[in-house]
Amino acid sequence: MRRMPHVALIAQTLIVFGVALLVGWAFVILRMPAIIGFLFAGAAIGPSGFGLIPTADVGGFAELGLILLLFTIGLELSPAPLLRIGPRLAAAAAVQISLTAFVGFVMLHHWLGFSVTAAVIVGVALTNSSTAIILKHLADRGEADTTAGLLCTGMTLIQDVVAIAVMLFLPMIAAAQTEWSTLAARAVLPVLGLIAAVVAARFTLPLVLTRVMSRGGRELLTLFAVVMACAGAWLAEQANWSGALGAFIAGLLLASTDARYQFVAEVLPFRNVFNALFFMSLGMLVDVSLIIQHAAAFAAFVAIAIVLKAGLTAGAAALVGWPARLALQVGVGLCTVSEFGYVVAHEIHRVGLIPADQLDLIIAFAVATMIVGAMLVPAADRIAGLLTGYHAGRFRTESSAVARGLEGHVIVIGYGLNGHNLAAVLTTTRIPLCVVELNRTLARRASAAGVATVVGDATQASILDRAGLARARAMVVAINDPAATRHVVAQARAVRPDLYILARTRYTSEVDTLHRLGAREVIPEEFETSIEIFAHVLKEFAVPDNVIEAQIGMIRSGRYGMLRGRPVTGAASAELLRLLEATATQTFLLDPASPACGRTLRQLDLRAATGVTIIAVVRSGRPTTNPPPDLRLEAGDVLVIVGTHQQLDAAKARLAPADGSLSPPHVADS
Repeated sequence: MRRMPHVALIAQTLIVFGVALLVGWAFVILRMPAIIGFLFAGAAIGPSGFGLIPTADVGGFAELGLILLLFTIGLELSPAPLLRIGPRLAAAAAVQISLTAFVGFVMLHHWLGFSVTAAVIVGVALTNSSTAIILKHLADRGEADTTAGLLCTGMTLIQDVVAIAVMLFLPMIAAAQTEWSTLAARAVLPVLGLIAAVVAARFTLPLVLTRVMSRGGRELLTLFAVVMACAGAWLAEQANWSGALGAFIAGLLLASTDARYQFVAEVLPFRNVFNALFFMSLGMLVDVSLIIQHAAAFAAFVAIAIVLKAGLTAGAAALVGWPARLALQVGVGLCTVSEFGYVVAHEIHRVGLIPADQLDLIIAFAVATMIVGAMLVPAADRIAGLLTGYHAGRFRTESSAVARGLEGHVIVIGYGLNGHNLAAVLTTTRIPLCVVELNRTLARRASAAGVATVVGDATQASILDRAGLARARAMVVAINDPAATRHVVAQARAVRPDLYILARTRYTSEVDTLHRLGAREVIPEEFETSIEIFAHVLKEFAVPDNVIEAQIGMIRSGRYGMLRGRPVTGAASAELLRLLEATATQTFLLDPASPACGRTLRQLDLRAATGVTIIAVVRSGRPTTNPPPDLRLEAGDVLVIVGTHQQLDAAKARLAPADGSLSPPHVADS
């Protein structure tokens, strides 16, 4: 019996996501990027593998996966945080695109026989790096806000803009030999229509979103995002462009609205699903027989291309002034070919500029670079470290005029929010300091504030020397880059074993590592926030300040082990119990309805009943210390009582009105 089309579709969907689940699970266990598994698995179940997914259906899966993936990427990319890097980012991207496109053109035209037009366009497409791979890596490691993360994200964003421009003008290029009327109808008018649509959406989206959010809630917001993705893809198809391009632009438009973070929160939980669908589909498009037939030449070509692209990208970053280590990190991180590279190649084939066999070669090449790149990107920092050879033993002793007049000063690594605030306090208290900042814009702000500033990479020993490491009294590492923080701490400790080093980190996993590398104090942001929260809660419950401070000290001295879920030792438990049972002093305001009013201290006999001692009674602002037993208590008297926390609780219960309507007490701890 012949199966209905929808039954076949369900079966194929089950195969795709079922295999993706198994492969993703296996690669998580192996601690390898799941994207590698998706690409291999896609090739295995595709037409050139076991043929579980027919050739006619692969394109549909790939198109759907690409539309959803690029919509998500567009939603995540926002140019606003990248602007603070300054024009150097645009300069680095321009140099990288120009150099890589030229080298790609030479290789494609002279080695592989592509036409001049096709080689130019594909060469530009190959300059793009996989946004999905780099964004997932940065998100998983929490490094999106580091300098390297911002550089990678910023350059991929500019690359994507260039790819969009190429796709927009592809119809013009394809129709270049036709009459002007045909050229206008096929290319110019759609571009103008797109510009008009984007401008209109830019102004109307905030109004529409305001209505949707005020009346529809989360459900309608999620549906609105889906409608935007589909509408963008449909409009792009109507203009004879790729639907994925329209979805990407729709994501960028939503990312520019005030509701961006809510959209990200609603859509990003599905990002891994979109990744799996696209990379599985891309793997299914690979002609495995082509790779096997030319295995040696193909492997050599891929290796040369990855090394060249990483080197050209690193060179572009270094050329505009970024340090060698950071430039190499960015180069390795952007050594892959992007999803947009596949989109551009597919569009070039669709308009007839390249034949099917050249498209198959581009797809196989893109998949191979993604597989290799997915393994290299997590190791970018280590590779950069090996190539630049920075370690503590290479410290140089030359001095510099920047910190020549400073001695006993504080070296502040990073002039972000924390570094700026610390520098302001140190300046106010007349404590000398020197800031080391890699970002030139932030470095100029520090200099404008009158702070001695060294512009450079603090992982380099010579930069720390310029900041006067040999004469410093303390160093505070206040940067967002975990790897760089580790290097700076190790570098400084090797040179100055006596130096007080305080490091700030976002991640609890870094606490022990930084202590082991030589940091005297490590401040994890999450735990310090937790400490502030429980300190305020304990104060609300009248726990004395000395007890709160002692408990905070215990937690910090134990390297936050109690907050990290580590078992508390017997000694620590005993100390905590001793603190909680320690004697404290509190004051208690007698309410008019208190049963103590009108009774003498002898009649009340609070000590015998609760163990609490009344050491003073304050009446009308006048204290009576060691009050006599025959003193009769009145409403409004303030009793100064001493006892353990348990005894104080019992005394307050005895002094409170029977109906519980006690006026708020004034508490003074000691």
